[in-house]
Amino acid sequence: MTKSELLNNKKSLTGAATIIPAAFLLFYLPSVLTLLSRDREPFDMTLLNLMMATCYTTIFCLNYFLFVPDMIFRRNRKTLFFITNFIIILFLCSLLPVWFENHGGLPRPRHLQGAPLSASQWVMGYLKFMIRDSIIMVLSVAFAYALCLSKAREGMRNRMLELEAERRNIELLSLKAQLNPHFLFNSLNNIYALIAINPERAQKALHDLSSLLRFMIYDSEAASVTLDKELHFVNEYVRLMALRLNPSVDLVCRIPEEDVSNLHIAPLLFLTLIENAFKHLDSGAENPFIEIKASLDDNSLFFKVANSCDPDNTMTVEKEKSGVGLKNVERQLRLLYPSAYSFEAKKMHDKYFVSLSISLEALSHPIQPYR
Repeated sequence: MTKSELLNNKKSLTGAATIIPAAFLLFYLPSVLTLLSRDREPFDMTLLNLMMATCYTTIFCLNYFLFVPDMIFRRNRKTLFFITNFIIILFLCSLLPVWFENHGGLPRPRHLQGAPLSASQWVMGYLKFMIRDSIIMVLSVAFAYALCLSKAREGMRNRMLELEAERRNIELLSLKAQLNPHFLFNSLNNIYALIAINPERAQKALHDLSSLLRFMIYDSEAASVTLDKELHFVNEYVRLMALRLNPSVDLVCRIPEEDVSNLHIAPLLFLTLIENAFKHLDSGAENPFIEIKASLDDNSLFFKVANSCDPDNTMTVEKEKSGVGLKNVERQLRLLYPSAYSFEAKKMHDKYFVSLSISLEALSHPIQPYR
């Protein structure tokens, strides 16, 4: 038997151990209270109430554990469900008065004991008995159905949450798989171009790349990393990407120096934003620049990227949002920090801006991997 089956069996036993005593308490309590005060009610009346409470409990348990799960949810035989309960209720409500009539008559309240009953009075008593108890039996069936329906909906909700968690997990892994090759290819191209110009710098760049790849291969496998590690990665990555820039480009990278090891963030979250700045840089502009800033206040982490871009290229933001880049960043933010972030990308003439903020409360604890 698998672990899942054992867990389901354990839940079923726990549910039965809870439902059955609750049903007994619900249906037997009035009869027990009557029994404790039998000086005011004949004992045969209390006996009748106990017998009927047994019938109510039996009908409830049959429906909760058998009829509703099998006929309604498993086989979708609603007609059979209603016919079966109708026959059982009709049988019990018809048989019990006959049984009592053959064993001394139906019990009577204390004020009617010893008084002769006319045929009409007996018929009315019989009808009252049937109507009262049939209504309670119907309510027992309805109560069992409602509890089973609630249980089924809760099970469906849990399954939907599990499927959603699995979908999110697969989606996040897919996003990482899309980002990593992009970073690697860019870096290798930069180093390849640098080998012919400055072998020593290429060697240093290759060493930096191995350090960054170590972070991506090992640290980024976790659901989150400390913010200081992520910002150190950003700093090293920018230094590596700067190798391909010509001296006319004004590159600014400002990373906070305070200790932020108590904060946690999804690894590689800023990578695409920085890649886009280098990708869309217009190095032929009058004052080409790339500006990367990370900062914190009492409530939020801010990450801003700006770069000069071609003022005639009006499709920059739209292309990114329809591709892997910014669209994937927004999807990650929605999945990991719902209602705890703001994200904006816009182009203003010859400048391109991306702004991201995440509340420190959302970063104050590690991201729990989906299971």
